[in-house]
Amino acid sequence: MSDFDLKSVKVHRTLEGTIFEIAAAVIMLCAWVVVIVTRHNSTPDWIGYGGFTVAVLVALLCAYSPSHINVFSIPLHNIRQVELSIRMVRIIAIGLALMALVLSIVGPDSPLSKTLTLGIFILVGLIGFVFIYLIQRAR
Repeated sequence: MSDFDLKSVKVHRTLEGTIFEIAAAVIMLCAWVVVIVTRHNSTPDWIGYGGFTVAVLVALLCAYSPSHINVFSIPLHNIRQVELSIRMVRIIAIGLALMALVLSIVGPDSPLSKTLTLGIFILVGLIGFVFIYLIQRAR
């Protein structure tokens, strides 16, 4: 097996990456519009959605620097594992954006928000575990 240097991997813009980025941007934009229209005087809401926005941006930026992606301390040994970890980070970014959108629509104090947020969290977690399994299998 040849030596694989993760730091030398260059991630170029692809159609898939662009689609994920546009989807995350549209979802976050919708969440911000709803928050601005419905809760324009609530500073904690603005801070919370700012946090969601930063988390989504960091996840999408991490996709371009795979050496910074730490998947439960699983060392990445080949390019297939790198591809899977990049895709996982992008899906997590979409999940975070969807969570922000759900919270902006139903409101953070609604009992429905807790159920929907938990559902999205579980779904993204399951997707993450599937990707972890796939990354380990791709050795």
